[in-house]
Amino acid sequence: MSLDLFPEDILLHINADSCEEVLHLVSSHLLGEGKVKQSYEEHLLAREEDYPTGLALGEINVAIPHTDYQYANTTQLLVATLDKPVTWRNMEDSDESIPVSVVVLSVFDKPEHQLEALQQIMGVLQNQELVAQIADADSAQQVIGLFN
Repeated sequence: MSLDLFPEDILLHINADSCEEVLHLVSSHLLGEGKVKQSYEEHLLAREEDYPTGLALGEINVAIPHTDYQYANTTQLLVATLDKPVTWRNMEDSDESIPVSVVVLSVFDKPEHQLEALQQIMGVLQNQELVAQIADADSAQQVIGLFN
């Protein structure tokens, strides 16, 4: 199973000043589309607090936030690129913060989809060249192409 990526859920060049602001923007977007439940943002933020999702990958770092399946109405990805990097806590060392430029949010409404989602995301993110192309993308189709 490959997770769906819809053009309307690729948010390019977001201007935000914090990881919380990014999470608010993406949660509000998904809520407006009916893809997540009202409580999604609250749980996304709480999970990020306990289990940071910043990944130090090299030149361009990525965050892969997610929360539990019961707060979602669908299974898919959302990709956001940031105008300027925001500070995100590092997954491997929560005392350390890293600058993040790309956010890949996995939304899933069934627990068994979580591992597949993370495997698909990591397959793309382990390639720094692909990450750079995602960060620089000017169209949703370009990003979708890089994930497929």
